This record gives sequence, C-alpha cells and structure tokens, in this order.
Amino acid sequence: MLMWKLLRKNLSIPQLAGYVFAGFVGLSIILFGIQFYADTQPLYSSNDSFLNPDFLVINKKVSMLSNISLSSTTFDEKDVADIKKQPFVKKTGMFTSSKFGIRATISSSSFGGFYTEMFFESVPDDFIDVQSEDWIWSEEQNYIPIIIPRTYLTLYNFGFAQTQGLPQISENIVEKIKLSITIYGKQKSKNFDARIVGFSDKLNTILAPESFLLWANSQFGSESTSKPSRILIETYNPSNPQIAEYFGEKNYEIADYRGNTGKAAYFLRLVIITVLLIGLIITLLAISLMLLSISLLIYKNKEKLENLILLGYSRATVAKPYQILGLTLTVIIFILAFIVVVIMRKFYIEKISILFDNPEIATTTLFTFTAGFAILFVICAINALWIRKKVNETAR
Repeated sequence: MLMWKLLRKNLSIPQLAGYVFAGFVGLSIILFGIQFYADTQPLYSSNDSFLNPDFLVINKKVSMLSNISLSSTTFDEKDVADIKKQPFVKKTGMFTSSKFGIRATISSSSFGGFYTEMFFESVPDDFIDVQSEDWIWSEEQNYIPIIIPRTYLTLYNFGFAQTQGLPQISENIVEKIKLSITIYGKQKSKNFDARIVGFSDKLNTILAPESFLLWANSQFGSESTSKPSRILIETYNPSNPQIAEYFGEKNYEIADYRGNTGKAAYFLRLVIITVLLIGLIITLLAISLMLLSISLLIYKNKEKLENLILLGYSRATVAKPYQILGLTLTVIIFILAFIVVVIMRKFYIEKISILFDNPEIATTTLFTFTAGFAILFVICAINALWIRKKVNETAR
C-alpha cells in the first residue's frame, strides 16, 4: 500500500479514463457481435429458416427436340460430375422419381371423398425443410409419411375452395386426414396407409421417404435404374454471379431461384464479421493506449523505481502495483461491457420474437461470457508482460 501511494502521484486520470472508455466500446462491440451471432445461428441452420443457406433445384430445359426424343432432359453421370466440381457447389442431391403407378383415396368428413392418380419423389433428408418425428419408413411398416408443398394448400384454400363453396382447411386438419395409397406395377399391387406430416416451403413436389421410394421402385418400378431429371444444389453463396453464368451456358433452368434470400443471409453474416472486426480494432487501440499510459507512468517514476530496487525490492514487487492497476481497469471494462450486452440482447430478442414465430435462440449468455473472459485474460497477460518488461528496462 505504501509503495502504491508513492507511485500513484504521476497517474494521468484522463489517459486511464480514455483507456477505459475505448476498451469498453471495443469490448462491447465484440461481445455483442458474438452474442448476436450465437442467438441468430439457429436461423441459419434451421431447415425451415428463410436465412438457411439456399439450395437450388435445377433441370434441363424442355425443347422441341425433347418431344421427339432427340434431346434428353435427364442428367447423366458426366453432367453430375461436372456440376459437383464447380467452385460454388457445396453439396448436391438427386431427385428420385416413382417408376410405378400410385392411386390415392382420401375420405374426410370435411370435404367428402376424393380419388386421384399421383406421383412421389424423394430427396436426401439433408435437403428437406420439414422436421417431423414421423418422417421414417421401413419395410415392416404399412404406413407412408408424405410431405407436400405449402402452396398446394394455399391454392386450395384461396383458389379452389372459395370458388366452389367448399370449406377451407388448416394445416392441422390436413395432417389428421388419413389417406389410402395403392401402388402398382409389374402385375402386382400393395396397399398402404398414409398421412401428410408436413408442408415444404422450398420443394415443389410430393415427397415420400427416400428409403420407401428406393424399395418401391425395385419392387414395382418399370425401370431398374433411372437417371435424375432434377438435381438439388446447396451453394456457398447464392448471390455468386458464377451460378447464373454456368447454368446459362449449360442451358439449365433454376426452379424458384431465391437469390435475394441468399443475399440477405450472406449480407447479415458479412455485417456481423465487420462489426467484430471494428470492435477488435477499437480494443487493440485501447490496449495500445493502456500500454502507452503505463510506459509513460513508469518513465515518470523512473527514479523512484530505481531507488526501490536499490533498497532491495524485487522487480516483480515493483511491477505489481502497475499490474494490479491494469487488471482492475480491464475487469471494470469487462463488467460494464457484459452488462451492456445483456441489456441490448433483451431488446433485440424481443424484436426477433416479433419477426419470427417461436424463434430458436441461444438460451444463455454463457458462451459470450466465456469468450469475454478469454479476451480479459489475454489483455491482462499482455499488460502484465509489458509492465514487467518496462520495469526490467528501468532497472537496468
């Protein structure tokens, strides 16, 4: 305590206040960026999120030559291999089409009976934007889960139902309707129960589990093997201009291209990275200001430090008051910054809850606190080492 009273006379309060303010601003920005990214990460990764990385559905254009079988609209192995090696392609998936007959019968008290011929397609589960525990199938079960486009229900409710005087139905009602499915081919048939388990916003087709369709094609299909007519592609950056250029050269069509959604997600990530970089720069400037202030303080107290060392005080003991000063100021900065992040988080969580129905967000601020504590440790370590170095230089 006596040593601190001796050394604190040359403290520059404005310099230390400048460090606290700059460090507070920089660390607040960094912690806010980390917490915001952690909270919004589920909006990227969730299958039904509009910020989820866009995937594209491509097919070959149908032309006059296709009608007379001079031009194929399916993708062969060479086409698929060429698509996979493109730099903007992250992952690909193939559509599997039903190669057998399908007859569906629906009976419901809401709108009576209904009979239709239909088709099934399947895609890898990674590309399905519906989460359902019922989306499973095995040969032992006599039940088929089905996913249909949400646009089908919209067309019925606001197009067909209104003009024909039929009742409109909700998604919950549709999911409770039982269907009777008969598949036939190769001079045999089999009956299944079925139910719609979800509605897709991204895939404009009637989906059945891939395991079911592969089995059914082998048992009832008219072709032993078939080439895909459509391909799913997940891209690194949907706004990449190479995408449109490549598919234009190949004469491929992109179904329901949602490039603006991809651009929004990409732009949001870019903003978060920019915010983190700005916060990092401000924090580094604050650390530089702190080191400069302590260096000036040590220089002003050079004679006192030399005398203390000559009196028998160790260099570590002489450096300790300055190290405690740096630690105290940095802890204050961390506490203030974390409090600000918690307050701001409460504000934007309310806004996200308004924009999204039941958004999945990070439940705690533990990750941000841990990251902030790690930054605190690094700053204190830099301060301690710098102070020890300056005291050693003074002692020499």
